[in-house]
Amino acid sequence: MLHTLAADGSGVYVDEAEEALAQNNVYVSDEVQGADALRQTLEQQVTDESIAVAVFSDNAALEATGGDIVTELAGLPGYQTIIVAVGDDLSAGSRVLETGEALRIANEAEDSADSLEDAILQTVDGVVAATPAEASQGGGVDGGLVVGGVLGLVVLVAAGGALWAVLRRRRHGTSGHHAPLPDTVRPLVGRLRALSGEYAAAGASGNRDATEVAGEIVTVANNTTQLFDRLDRKGDEGQRATAAVEYGETLRKLTAALDRDYLLDILQHPDLWDDPVDRVREVRTALTSFSTELLENIKQVNARRGLHFQVSLDGLIGRRKELQEWDRAFERADGDTGPAARDD
Repeated sequence: MLHTLAADGSGVYVDEAEEALAQNNVYVSDEVQGADALRQTLEQQVTDESIAVAVFSDNAALEATGGDIVTELAGLPGYQTIIVAVGDDLSAGSRVLETGEALRIANEAEDSADSLEDAILQTVDGVVAATPAEASQGGGVDGGLVVGGVLGLVVLVAAGGALWAVLRRRRHGTSGHHAPLPDTVRPLVGRLRALSGEYAAAGASGNRDATEVAGEIVTVANNTTQLFDRLDRKGDEGQRATAAVEYGETLRKLTAALDRDYLLDILQHPDLWDDPVDRVREVRTALTSFSTELLENIKQVNARRGLHFQVSLDGLIGRRKELQEWDRAFERADGDTGPAARDD
């Protein structure tokens, strides 16, 4: 049944969300398809109690925009970040990140994820990874910070509301749209964003390497999105197609090395691995090399020069049996469309 505005003009959807979020950091409207399963998944995955997630059906748009709802929920005590989904549209605001950063993370997650659930979890992971270490301590906030923090969030949403509307028009319009990542790249960028959150969580327990890798992964994910967005805006379909093949293969290898069964596990349990220092150095060198080339490719696109690809990471995969097996398994799952695509 469709909700209507309350007698005092306040929104019934927002009122229900506020009541639920006062008890739990996850709210999913019963109108959302598969609400129970989504609610259970989010409650299990969103373990940072400073982040509130509210998911509404498209009907809530008749009452308020996602940005408006973020503003309404900003007054809830104890939360540093608010993430709102209205249908498949994501909005976010945070008083511990730079102005507009939470919204940008949500926009990129929405573009790269294959489902609403994945987009929300990627947004959560991205916020966790981007949150300064000192801001992530403790989770709660004292009364003196709440007033200034909420005001800062309201300013962010007020400034970002128009931007959000423009972004949505671009995505759904016929011109000036924000092109999705290529199919060979999109799931890998989504996986990297999820991994960044896992590394950030490991870093929160005092693992400095994990903290540094988390930031590097976020940079790679963000710049990969930037590269393909700029290629699309330049209208260079040839270079975009070439980059999709090259980056699909190289990102696959990088993701294998960064995954929880390899580098993350080595950082957390170095005593269980042979040559842990060498293994960490290999992966971090590969990550740095890839990130450097990615930045150079973006500069080449900006200068309208041809793209040059030099970092293949074949040496990283070829040296370690565990990564070779991961790579073969990925190719089988992907229909053997990985390296073979380069022979076209």
